[in-house]
Amino acid sequence: MKIYNWRPFLDRWSADWIDSPGVEGREDAAEEIVRDRWLGFAPAGDERIAALEERLGAELPPSYRSFLAVTDGWRPAGTAVGLLGTVDGVHWHKGAELQEWYESALDEESSDDEVLRAGMRGRALRLSVASDGTDLLLDPGDVDADGEWAAYLHRAGSGELPVRYASFLDLMQALFRDFHRSNAGPEFVNATTRELDTAVEEARVACLAGDDIDARLDVFEDAAEHGRPGAAGFRDELTALLDGRPGGGEGGGLLPYEPEGPFRRAVDTAREQARWGDTDGAWRTLATAVGTWEPYGSERIAPVGLLADPILGPVITPERGRYLLETPRGGGQGGGEARGPGGGQGDGQSRGEWDAAGLVSREVGLSWLADHVEQPGDYRFVLVRDVSPEEVAARVGEGPLLPPSDEADVQGRPFGPDGRPPVVVRVGSAGEGWSFAYGTVLEPFASGRLNDPGERASRGTEAVTIWVERGDTSAGRPGVFYLSCAEDGRRVYGFAVRGDEIEEWGEVPEALDPEELFPGAEVPEGYEEPGAPEEGPAPVALDVDDEYEALDAVTETFGVALPQLALRRGRLHAVATGPWIAAR
Repeated sequence: MKIYNWRPFLDRWSADWIDSPGVEGREDAAEEIVRDRWLGFAPAGDERIAALEERLGAELPPSYRSFLAVTDGWRPAGTAVGLLGTVDGVHWHKGAELQEWYESALDEESSDDEVLRAGMRGRALRLSVASDGTDLLLDPGDVDADGEWAAYLHRAGSGELPVRYASFLDLMQALFRDFHRSNAGPEFVNATTRELDTAVEEARVACLAGDDIDARLDVFEDAAEHGRPGAAGFRDELTALLDGRPGGGEGGGLLPYEPEGPFRRAVDTAREQARWGDTDGAWRTLATAVGTWEPYGSERIAPVGLLADPILGPVITPERGRYLLETPRGGGQGGGEARGPGGGQGDGQSRGEWDAAGLVSREVGLSWLADHVEQPGDYRFVLVRDVSPEEVAARVGEGPLLPPSDEADVQGRPFGPDGRPPVVVRVGSAGEGWSFAYGTVLEPFASGRLNDPGERASRGTEAVTIWVERGDTSAGRPGVFYLSCAEDGRRVYGFAVRGDEIEEWGEVPEALDPEELFPGAEVPEGYEEPGAPEEGPAPVALDVDDEYEALDAVTETFGVALPQLALRRGRLHAVATGPWIAAR
């Protein structure tokens, strides 16, 4: 059985409360509390504890039993609970009606926690003897390997669910933090606040040196729960970067990040790279320069503003956020080797190698588009050789270059005067020497009426157009994989696989032979689709393996790649185009 040394913790709590401003003269500051500097009582003694267990018909959990051996109850003065845990005052909650009501709301999708919480209502031991609508409960139906009962804090009338703690000890520590948090202020100074503030400052300096970020996060979290100034801000910065999303005060606005000093130049360069789809290049620029980042006084420890930048925010994945935090910056001196090309870190993996996991996204090729979970929709794109993204936009577009947009922005544009959905593509770099224009499919493929933008985009160069529809046999829509290569304004070769039919023109390279890439495009034996047309391809969905192999073959043949991170999460310049399918 664990031994719980309650006395030092309870002595600290008593001293912090008695020494807090305004205690003298308060109703809850009884004379004996101030005199003895003790919020507790005399120990309950073994006989009274045994009598309590006999009355309850249960053996008490270790942390509560050892608590009673130190004090028969507690007066957490200044909180919503005036008295808790006395031998004579604790009793079974007797909330059978509440239990029945909460259990009636459970269903097959209810979590284990919800089931436990609902059942707890009718079997819990109530510890709060005197309180302002706050219940403290121990659940004998939720016991860990050490015999500890789960503990709950429930503020009735708050609309919040009961908060679960692993044990009575954890509950008491939470009440102590709540006491500190509710009294935090310039005049609230004691041994605990001084220790916490010292720990926060040491953790701040260590964070700038990139030292043991997870341990520093624990320090900030603990200090924030005690209400210490600045701790919550530091915690929010770390968690935001570790989560790869805006947090704290930086995430509300999506404004360009404009740091001071040398890091500003890296941010400007990276933003220019990212807005054309080179997210890996943008990341390398930021990661190489992060050591030059400087905090704004003592209130910042990391470049968390990157996350709120509409262009650079998607570049910072959780792995990259950790890399930024673990790199010495702002004058911090870390104990490890330097980061960046040629540097390393003694964790079994050379973090200085730019192909290390998480540092670059390994956005090689096109085959990631065949992931039907991450990329569920149909898509189409044009790849153009030796032409800039701006020029591609001019060649395929009908209007000005639009500001950087994500997929939601593109899909949310209003319909045109003809009632047809707008055709908008995003543009960027597609590997060395290539640019792209990419969009989702808004109109079904029709080869006889196809207005392939790759043909006009290929003037003086080469362009490749890909159109992919996964198909849906239940809706009578066959899968489609269309590839066309154009040179200097005219179609040279290509193919269209639609259902179980293959249309081919020109001399298709052997590596792109559609009969080799799509061997599974066959009609199932005896297949009859109700309402299917008598002529034309049968509604056979596109096989995901065939789609993957075809995209991989295009990658190998042309040496192209689409930026997965930029297209899925990022914001790229866009341009409106004319319909890819001519009206009837």
